Amino acid sequence: MRGSTWTQHELNYLENYWGIKTLSRIAKSLKRSKVGVFVKAKRLKLGASTRADEFMTARQASLMLGINDSQVVLRWIKLKGLPAKKREMLLGKKFWMIKHTDMVNWLENNQEKFDSRKIDFYALGSEPNWLQEKRKKDKLLPKNRFKKWNKMENDLLMICQDKGMKQKEIAEMFGRSVNSIERKISKLKS
Repeated sequence: MRGSTWTQHELNYLENYWGIKTLSRIAKSLKRSKVGVFVKAKRLKLGASTRADEFMTARQASLMLGINDSQVVLRWIKLKGLPAKKREMLLGKKFWMIKHTDMVNWLENNQEKFDSRKIDFYALGSEPNWLQEKRKKDKLLPKNRFKKWNKMENDLLMICQDKGMKQKEIAEMFGRSVNSIERKISKLKS
């Protein structure tokens, strides 16, 4: 049906199932291309849908979570058990693809690994109870949590340590948790 006019039935179907069914399923049901369905949804201003397709790249996942470095998500895949499959895409290039439901389940079970303050509301498609609770807890955490340390901070941290400052004082000064300070001092000493 490429290039054909959309019927009212097709438009109703798209509006009813956008965000509920995956882009692939909608396209298959309508016997249209995924690109065509996506473009029509955009023209109809149906909004973003994390269910628009059931898979996302590591880069898309990092952007959804407000993480500037997609290497973080790749480390989760390789070292922390985030389910993903390497798929060949355009021009033979391979990408790690993460199923949306696997991402949400992994996040629920690994809440200590990300900062919910960086995730836009409804970026996961819904606001599950566990995420609402995590947002409340994360509001109380230091703002620099999950921020990479730079060379100047490393040097300043060791100076504070050498001067005998308490780790709680250092944590407040850096806007980080006491655990973060302890781990960083341990890494710098070894």
